[in-house]
Amino acid sequence: MDEVTILKAIVREMQKGVLVLNQQGTILYANPFFMKNYSPRTELRGQNIEELKDRVPLLGAIADVLKRSSEVSTENLEISDRDRFFKIRTVGLRDTGESNLIVFIEDITEEKRVEAIKKDFVANVSHELRTPLASIKGYAETLLDGGLEDREKLKEFLRIIDKHATRMSRLIEDLLILSRLESQDVPMEQEPIDIYKLIASITEGFKKHAQDKGITLSIHKNGTVPEVLGDRVRLEQVIVNLLDNAIKYTPQGGKVDVIVRYENDEVRVDVKDTGIGIPPEDMPRIFERFYRVDKARSRELGGTGLGLAIVKHIVLGLKGRVWVESTPSKGSTFSFTLKPAR
Repeated sequence: MDEVTILKAIVREMQKGVLVLNQQGTILYANPFFMKNYSPRTELRGQNIEELKDRVPLLGAIADVLKRSSEVSTENLEISDRDRFFKIRTVGLRDTGESNLIVFIEDITEEKRVEAIKKDFVANVSHELRTPLASIKGYAETLLDGGLEDREKLKEFLRIIDKHATRMSRLIEDLLILSRLESQDVPMEQEPIDIYKLIASITEGFKKHAQDKGITLSIHKNGTVPEVLGDRVRLEQVIVNLLDNAIKYTPQGGKVDVIVRYENDEVRVDVKDTGIGIPPEDMPRIFERFYRVDKARSRELGGTGLGLAIVKHIVLGLKGRVWVESTPSKGSTFSFTLKPAR
């Protein structure tokens, strides 16, 4: 097999876009990957890249970059096309007697998204830990500087230090849980579970907390509900997080209802409250790590900002669905479904 045949096969099968342009900007070649992903309905060969700007936006972005470049460069350049990001590499072919140019195009949108998530994650963790650490350090320094003599202040300061240490401990614990769920370090158990009985026992443990806030907490079962296939420990985390949030953000005199039903070959659980609700603009991000509707209030109530992210990962890991419906000032309903055990 000759070298040209091998090179043609490599370019044809590459999972990156490849364009060959002449000095005037006429497209001499576009590999199948580029045609399939970026220009499925437009014939490119023989057309000038400038004339295709409106029909193939990515070509417009490439043309603009090439126009700005004073000389052919083999360095990687980044371009954007609306909400997508690409890395392009240009290689000149002057040894052929013509000033042709090969352009390699790689979609790096996912890399950019992951990079942004990592940056946000580091910034959020740093911010979440900074506040309790500053408080612990401040009160500890006050005690060391002579505050030990006042028994009342000593007790109050130690209580505050304990509160912030507990918050840090909860945050680190939730981070470890979320990390293990995302990396799939711990496989989900698959055992038949009476979901209504499990929820009823957890709800019982929340009743005292709800009564102290003047909130009515109840659980209902609509018809016969089969067992689900799932991980008991993980499902407990889901229910605890949803109930804790519902009670936390429901004012005195409100209600929290848990409804379990079987419909459309799925077991569905709704945790419905009459709390503060969620504004429409916050709904798409409510299951993101560290995303809070009311950051100040959430921290004041002891939230880590990771509970709903944990809920989402567990439910999706059990092949279920999770979503929320809400009206500001009227309440929210967090729902999830699981497959029946049979």
